[in-house]
Formats: sequence, C-alpha cells, structure tokens
Amino acid sequence: MLKTMRFLVFIIFFCGFCIFEVNAKDYSGIGKYRFGPNVAESIACDLAFERAKKNALSNAYGEKIFSEDLMRCSETEGDAKCELNKSIISTINGTIKKIKKKNWLPLERQAGYSICTCQIIAAIVKPEKSKDANFDFHMVINKKTFRDDEKFIIQIEPSVKMFINIFQWEPYRSEGSKLTKIFPNKFESNNEIENKKTIPEKKYNYSFIVDYPYETQDKKYVDEYLVVLATKKNINFFNEYEFKNLQERIYEIPNNEFRVKKISYEILKN
Repeated sequence: MLKTMRFLVFIIFFCGFCIFEVNAKDYSGIGKYRFGPNVAESIACDLAFERAKKNALSNAYGEKIFSEDLMRCSETEGDAKCELNKSIISTINGTIKKIKKKNWLPLERQAGYSICTCQIIAAIVKPEKSKDANFDFHMVINKKTFRDDEKFIIQIEPSVKMFINIFQWEPYRSEGSKLTKIFPNKFESNNEIENKKTIPEKKYNYSFIVDYPYETQDKKYVDEYLVVLATKKNINFFNEYEFKNLQERIYEIPNNEFRVKKISYEILKN
C-alpha cells in the first residue's frame, strides 16, 4: 500500500511537471546598459540582465503590459541603482518560470563609457485568458517628489467594483526585494471600492509618511515604489512578500480577474 501511494505521488508530480513543459515556451530577450566610469560594472550588468528579462516577458505578453510611466532616473552613479529598481518593479506582473540560458557578450568599451549586454532564453507560461478591458482603474499620488516626513496620499478611480491591495517597496531600506502591504490595514480594513476613493481617508485618522533611509544612504534622493493590485474577488494577502513570491501569487489569479499598476516617487534628503 505504501509503495502504491509513493507511486501515485510520483505520477502526480511527474504529470504536473509535464504540464509545465507543455505550456511553457521559450522566448529570447536581450538587455543592454550603457554606463560611465562612475557606475560599477556589476550594477550595470545586473541592469542589463533585468532588461533582458523584461524584453523576454514583453515578447511573450506584449510590450504594452510593461510600458508604464515610472519616474525617470538621471545618468549619475546613484541613479544606476534607480534604473535597476525601476526595471525590476516593472515586471512584477510577469513570471519567468526558468532562465534556460544566459549569455554575456564581451564588454564594449568606448571613449568615456562601456556597454554591458546580456542575452537570455527564458521559459514563460503565457496566461490562458486575455485581460478584461472593462476592469481597470486610474490612480495618482499627491506628489512625485517628497521631503522627508511628508505625507503621501493615493487616489484611485475604478471602472467597476473591485478589491484593492497596495504594496510598498523601499529598495534602500528592505533586505532583498521585500514588499510590504500598506492597504488594507488595521485602520482601514475594507478594501472594496466602487467609486473614486482617497487612501487614507481622513475619517480613519492615520497617514502614510515618507521616510528617508538615513541609516543606509547619503544620496541626494532615493526612489520608492507602490504596486496597486485590483482584483474582482476579495483575496487575502500576507503583510510582506519577497518580490518573486508576490509575482507567483499574482500569477495564480486568472488573468481576466486582476489588474496591476505601479507608481514611483522620490524622497529628497533634508
């Protein structure tokens, strides 16, 4: 009996693996990053790799999915990290199952700058269903540039009734790529919205406050990000996720039953 059960477990696992192999297709991606002498080669090549992943996902899903208008980063050393952060967050609603091949082209060295280039082959499972064009929302925040200790406010205008979860990524404070859920929360637990809504609402007597990470940074400004996830059904999410784990959790939701949008802002050092 025990041997029979082990055999059944093996069959179930093997069949699940076969389904993955059948559904996943290979997509190529290429990423380049041009950098000057003030940018570390390791950061530049990390960015080239992230751009290659984004390119592969865009080839699989369609470019429009990843073309949101995040804050522009300037061409200084500190902002290479900003570019890397922006590239990472832009692909949170796309999942690569496996990087099957990664190839680094020889570093191109030119007068005053270099170019790091990465080519990949990625196994990607495309969603079975298309997005619901009638399920959408518009969002804005009160400012794009904050001073330390200022309040930020989010406004969301839905096309239909939906449930909202908001995650914050503070890349210069969190270890790895950890996102924290800031809404719903203990002050405002109802995340169902049908009309234009301000978060947080004044009647709940709490605020979102930006906080420059003085303990880890000495830059002129830092970049931070909000991920707003709208779903047709009320889904319980954990208070914290590693980036990859949130990607996988979003992937479990049928493609026509959710929509994700990202927004960035910067905090100036006082």
